[in-house]
Amino acid sequence: MVHIECIPLESCGAVCTIWPISNVQVVAPDQVTLHIPLPHNVVTGDRMVMVKSLDGKWGIKHVVRGELGGAPMFSTPWKTEEEIAKDLSQPHVCSVELATTKGTIKLRVVPSWAPKGAQRFLQLVSDKYYTDLPIYRAVPDFLIQFGVTTDDRYGRYEAMEDDELKGIPFLEGMVCFAASSQNSRLAAICVFLTDLPQLGKRSWETPFARVSEESFPVLRSIYTGYGEMPQCGGSGPDPIQLQDRGNPYIKEKFPQCDYVESAEWVQ
Repeated sequence: MVHIECIPLESCGAVCTIWPISNVQVVAPDQVTLHIPLPHNVVTGDRMVMVKSLDGKWGIKHVVRGELGGAPMFSTPWKTEEEIAKDLSQPHVCSVELATTKGTIKLRVVPSWAPKGAQRFLQLVSDKYYTDLPIYRAVPDFLIQFGVTTDDRYGRYEAMEDDELKGIPFLEGMVCFAASSQNSRLAAICVFLTDLPQLGKRSWETPFARVSEESFPVLRSIYTGYGEMPQCGGSGPDPIQLQDRGNPYIKEKFPQCDYVESAEWVQ
């Protein structure tokens, strides 16, 4: 069941409470029906604040995180650093190289951590999905994120079911799909810049790879000066604008953004 709350904020605002859906439809205070595609970072229980611009168009101002609770959270014993290192050395682990504007980032993909996520990622790499994609979200001491595009690549894939939680902690260099709710992972990727012990408890928070330590200097050099995206209260690139306008939007408004130029599965 979908629950949406919409209330006026000052003279031109609306608040939507987000539950597990990919789009919401809500009537604003001016009686305009809004059809809102949810950003990847919006999760169950969030409150999304909408504002009306001077030209009469509605847009997302910011998201208030988790005021109304959230999706069920699961408790799974965390693997130790030693167990993680052992997993990364197993023969079934796959190697992927991301060519970025700052250099090569080498990933170790561990299918046993998240079989569905690993399979989808390797499929996307084989399909050349990760080609000329801006790193549109790059937040210091948090994460970098890429995978949104305006061309037809994005529409070729359907959201996949969540993987079972395996107790994989969110350490520096962990890689997972961006997701907004249960069974919503698609193609956008997050790479974490620090340890985040608060993550890994919801069903979609499942790392499938980790950056090789030799690539940490390149990962840490990715430009993070624009900060968080508008949907989370920042002034960085807007993924909705990126999906609408494509890379010219980034090149015009955020010229220092780094890019993932290509991804290769190293057999």
